[in-house]
Amino acid sequence: MPHTKFFKVILTAILLINLSFAQGDDWQENFPIKGEVRTRVDFWVKVYTEISTEEAFLHDSEDLGIIYKKVDLPASSRRRRRFLRNEERKYRKILYSMAKKKGKNLTSEEEKIKSVIGERSPRELSQMARNLRFQYGLKDRYYKGLIRSYRYMDYIKGVFEDMNMPLELRFLPHVESSFNYLAYSKVGAAGIWQFMRSTARLYRLKVGYVVDERRDVIKATKAAAKLLRDNYRTLQSWPLALTAYNHGARSMKRAINKLGTREIHKIIEGYRGRRFGFASKNFYATFMATVLISKEPEKYFKSFKKPTPFTYSTLKLPKPMTVKQLSRATGLSYNKIRDYNPSIRRSAFRSPLFLPKNFVFYFPQSDSQKIASYQKKLDQVEDKMKDLALERLHIVSRGESLYDISRGYKVSLSDLIAFNDIVNPSRIYAGMKIKIPGKDSKIETVKPKLAVTNPKLIPKEVKTEKPKIAAVKEEKPQPQIASLNKGAPLYGPALHELKGEQAPNLEGYQLELTPVRKGLYKIVIETEETLGHLAEWAAIRTQKIRDWNRLSYGSVIYQGQKLSMYLNDEQKTRFVQERNAYHLSIQEDFYENFKVKELKKYQVKRGDTLTEILEKFKLPYWLLRQSQEKGLSANLSVGQELAIPVIVSKSDESGLMLDNDEGDETSAD
Repeated sequence: MPHTKFFKVILTAILLINLSFAQGDDWQENFPIKGEVRTRVDFWVKVYTEISTEEAFLHDSEDLGIIYKKVDLPASSRRRRRFLRNEERKYRKILYSMAKKKGKNLTSEEEKIKSVIGERSPRELSQMARNLRFQYGLKDRYYKGLIRSYRYMDYIKGVFEDMNMPLELRFLPHVESSFNYLAYSKVGAAGIWQFMRSTARLYRLKVGYVVDERRDVIKATKAAAKLLRDNYRTLQSWPLALTAYNHGARSMKRAINKLGTREIHKIIEGYRGRRFGFASKNFYATFMATVLISKEPEKYFKSFKKPTPFTYSTLKLPKPMTVKQLSRATGLSYNKIRDYNPSIRRSAFRSPLFLPKNFVFYFPQSDSQKIASYQKKLDQVEDKMKDLALERLHIVSRGESLYDISRGYKVSLSDLIAFNDIVNPSRIYAGMKIKIPGKDSKIETVKPKLAVTNPKLIPKEVKTEKPKIAAVKEEKPQPQIASLNKGAPLYGPALHELKGEQAPNLEGYQLELTPVRKGLYKIVIETEETLGHLAEWAAIRTQKIRDWNRLSYGSVIYQGQKLSMYLNDEQKTRFVQERNAYHLSIQEDFYENFKVKELKKYQVKRGDTLTEILEKFKLPYWLLRQSQEKGLSANLSVGQELAIPVIVSKSDESGLMLDNDEGDETSAD
């Protein structure tokens, strides 16, 4: 054992020396640009610096040195898609015509294309007709990201310096998020480093209903650095470590084993993995393009001026407190708190939710006297979470009634209804947020004006009085996307008529605890759940769940799997609420950034799998499931008809590498 420990120390020292060497001046040794990669990098430099998001290149998807033309895009998204399809159809027809003519008797237009692509065989021309692709420009979007990047760049650079890693890695968020600190992708990746929830857990980033540390720039940067370092340890190559950030380390290891090389240009040229598509092949090239531009921005943007550095101070919260309490204690506005603390989810600004004790609070840089003053005021904030003086938030479970909720929290049903301004108490749904009155809540009573669908659901006390308080009315939009078990389907006649506000709901989820005997329950694993999540929600060790279900260490659970859970009453309440909040937050984040424009029909083809369909259309599973009238099974059949949600972004800041093959302007690879 002593020898083994000594051997590990030596290996660690060698690795640190290698990583330290990576910070040397000759950075191109760590990030080579050879062979086909040079052509790809040149292409992406053009995309980032020569054409805007209102323009596009028509190019060959395999040989990025071939750019047929630059086009100006129509303003309307519908006209834009039609225009791109027509242009692509036109050039495909020309290339097939050239192949048929075998290079003879070409028209002037065909001669023009020949001058771009050179002499080609009929077979090559036919393949090139199939390789046509449009790439939107990113000049304006990149420049906005460049200016934003300086806000935290000194801190990000410091993280990589402290870990003895190549400083060029600090430019990776240009590809991932354009340094949009509130970035959120369609499939659920968040922050400038675009961490998925499962990966965030592995690197100790807390993703809760109140705080999402994927958006904490400093914490997320440290996690990203560790992930990149782990990729490097596995693959022994920085280009491969970067590509693995997008494609996965295991997949890149398969490429190495198959081709017998670690050189990125040879892997890009020779690897034909099923999932190694356009985005993965170009990930390293896009990164290198942003490195070259970001090192000399004034070379590409004549008007560039380096922004003033952003500075901040921090304090740890001495106790749980709401954003409202924090604002009152510090005198900082909600907007200022939000600006400096992107990790605080919007729900915490809208609802009575508590930031956790020891939460690292960022605020404008202050001197020691001001910081001490803030600390004193925060220490004096009343701990209202402890005695439940303030109202709380309850997320409704499927099958749960207001009566159940009132009994669980020991509040009168009439107070509960009035406190939430509920017009129809029988119309609540899974995922709906209900505020629970606290000891400090002032309630006045007035005569009721309730529209009751089923009077039997409401006890007599509701019919005699309706308490009313002066409180902010909370929006309660009804779900618009069809769920598995409830709601009007948007399939068939309504397929292209999506109207109304889309809102989160949990009706299609299997989140029930099925009692087996006292203290023992059966659960069904839902989408994006891990053993770590289950243990966290129940406040127990993961190993306990393995023992209860005879799972070996390292076992991977799957959606639809049934597991046993031993929970006391307190654990049960916590588990249900934490689980509901987890799934609700995924939907809330999605709907804050995107909306479903319409549903389109898609017929399952031979060889299609559910995973591939989700990747093809860049969809989260929960949304695809909720969009089906008859539910969704992993076992697809050829010819089966699916309703595919067409998603559009609510802003123009999501997505960098735009793949228009599915006609989606906002897809991010």
